[in-house]
Amino acid sequence: MRQLLRLIATTTLPLIGFPGLSAAQDWTQIAAYSAFIGPQDMRNSRRVALSSLGAALQQDRANFHRFGLRDARDESDPVFADRATRARIPAMVEAGGDTRGSFTQMVRAGQPFGVYVFVCGYGRTPSVIYIAGWGEDHSGCY
Repeated sequence: MRQLLRLIATTTLPLIGFPGLSAAQDWTQIAAYSAFIGPQDMRNSRRVALSSLGAALQQDRANFHRFGLRDARDESDPVFADRATRARIPAMVEAGGDTRGSFTQMVRAGQPFGVYVFVCGYGRTPSVIYIAGWGEDHSGCY
């Protein structure tokens, strides 16, 4: 998937089928931040337990930006203050993949954990989120 995205980002051919994209909009890392996914991030606003990494990250950002509920190791981001953009987090996480599935298992078990979040896209439009655990090496969006 990453190789395909790199190919798309670096190609000089017309980008037919990708609305809003042009050769001037290169694949970029729009944001990178650290998030602690704690108990308050594993339940939605109605207190229903969440079952996916994407949903927990979305709730973490809602807690951070909308409700002011911040864990000590949560960092700010320039992307998810907007509710509509937060609503796209689960799809962006799915596009990036939790290949090990371990973070989703931790959400389902209610086990807190820390992650580095890399928001990637074209120009300033986020489309993919890659996740790495604290202490893991990761190249971000590249």
